[in-house]
Amino acid sequence: PNIQIASTDVNTLDDYEEGTWTPVLTFATPGNLSVAYTTQTGFYVKIGKQVTVWFAIVTSTFTHTTASGNCTITGLPFSVLSGNNWRAGALAWSGITKANYTQLTPTALGGGTTMRFDASGSAQALAQVTAADMPTGGTVNLIGSTIYEEA
Repeated sequence: PNIQIASTDVNTLDDYEEGTWTPVLTFATPGNLSVAYTTQTGFYVKIGKQVTVWFAIVTSTFTHTTASGNCTITGLPFSVLSGNNWRAGALAWSGITKANYTQLTPTALGGGTTMRFDASGSAQALAQVTAADMPTGGTVNLIGSTIYEEA
């Protein structure tokens, strides 16, 4: 229905929603980050407490010299369940230079509306993509999806 009709039966689907959201590329400490987007779009489907988001970020200008910390995308449409980081998704990417790492996974961070990117590679410890991994003056492409549980 157009209006949610809450049910006490856990097996009754009483919450389904589709919509759009605006993903914003930033860092833990943005500093002088400047981003111009060619593409900046997102959409989602929420079924009960499960949220699936899709996003596309393509930059035409991406510069920073004082930014630091993890690369993040802010603006998830619903808060992520606290106490959980959800590593479930797919990502096509370019514009990131992280030696010996070949796979990036979008990770929704519990307790907020932010995701980061976890990097993995053969014989490498799990790490996060940081400002140091993203050359200033280049372009960045992040196109993917992730699933998380709403708070």
